[in-house]
Amino acid sequence: MNFVSIEFAYLFSVIFILLLILRSPLIRKIIILSASCIFYAYWDWRFLGLLIFVTVVDYYISRLLAQATDQRRRKFLLLASVILNLAVLGVFKYLNFFIDNFDYLFSSFGVNISHVNILLPIGISFYTFETLSYVIDVYRGDTEPAHSLLDYAVFLTFFPRLVAGPIMRASQFLPQLERGVEINPPNFVAGAQLFAQGLFKKTLIADRLSLGVDMIYANPALYAPASVWMAIFAYSIQIYFDFSGYSDMAIGIAKMMGFDLAQNFHMPYVSQSITEFWRRWHISLSTWLRDYLYIPLGGNRKGKVRTYINLLLTMLLGGLWHGASWNFVIWGGLHGIYLAIERLFGVKVDDERPFNWIKAFLLFILVSITWVFFRSTSLETTGIVLSKLFFLSKGGLLWAPNSALIFVFIIIVGGWWMRRKKFEIPVLTLDKPYAIPLLAVEYFWIYLFFPANINPFIYFQF
Repeated sequence: MNFVSIEFAYLFSVIFILLLILRSPLIRKIIILSASCIFYAYWDWRFLGLLIFVTVVDYYISRLLAQATDQRRRKFLLLASVILNLAVLGVFKYLNFFIDNFDYLFSSFGVNISHVNILLPIGISFYTFETLSYVIDVYRGDTEPAHSLLDYAVFLTFFPRLVAGPIMRASQFLPQLERGVEINPPNFVAGAQLFAQGLFKKTLIADRLSLGVDMIYANPALYAPASVWMAIFAYSIQIYFDFSGYSDMAIGIAKMMGFDLAQNFHMPYVSQSITEFWRRWHISLSTWLRDYLYIPLGGNRKGKVRTYINLLLTMLLGGLWHGASWNFVIWGGLHGIYLAIERLFGVKVDDERPFNWIKAFLLFILVSITWVFFRSTSLETTGIVLSKLFFLSKGGLLWAPNSALIFVFIIIVGGWWMRRKKFEIPVLTLDKPYAIPLLAVEYFWIYLFFPANINPFIYFQF
């Protein structure tokens, strides 16, 4: 079920009305869990059983971990949870990828293993990371186990963030659940504003940019280098507004029900370094990779060479998390190399120097080129796009006037101005008389220019 659909509007309206009428904390949790199950089952009801299985198993493992005093038993329980979750993720998401590569390596020996017909459960990468972090945190003593299976089920299946994040820690959400649902006018207005902000990003920017991006990536060999350059810049903007739009809507929906989800994006394209970029882009994933992969590997505690290796491994696995494709692995590996180079040369961020927007502009170009591996459907397409970008292949159709590239420059300079001024979108509050009229105008404006066709959110595929 898509946030941008009439079905979701009906579902959320019913949920919200029920939460207003029924005040019992237990009943409210049951309502939220039921809504989450309906929301997830709408995609494919068969995978609801898998989600329930993972929820029940990890809940009871966490209870056993909390009770166990023998360290060997605790390690066994942790290992059992990690292996189970990674096995489920591996079978559904990566089995055919491994089969393809195995066939390729041993094809000269006549080996040919057939593909397994497996559908990818939506959101499996997100809820797998959430349940892994929960069990690991209980093992470390960083969080207490959920008080009940119901509480843990609500945490893991909470529908606003179930299929595409933000990735949430149990220590962030369970205390809010124990506190109870807090539906009130200020929360509703703030949440409705965030939802409108995300809806605007998705429908009026991301989906419109996708028309040109999809057209060029479908056959990049047909287009001139300038058009391909415009397409990669357009995709950078598209994926940002698509994914940050989803995050805004998810955070807004949760806020209307009285829950606070973590911020997931903070103007990533004004970053002056790749390190800063990952502090601003998909924040919940980058912090997860840092806390549960990079630091356990040794972080920067075991010398410079080991630090570079740890950065590369973390980003390689981060790329693979996004999808079973060498394109994603290369994309993640490139970011790992960038991070290692920055660590080697000590790249610094300095907000005081007025022309550091040039550094942000160059970084935006680098990130946009690297997105080619992420967006392309095959290594062959990637090669064609790169050949156009570096003018190894010239000629072709022109998608738009070359002067359109000036908008990239304007966007970066505008973003840098916002950073210098520490500009934040003001939050509407009920004490301001224009709050409700302005919110109504925002929704009317979106309705007026709402596109005929809505694309699925990009991160639904992960």
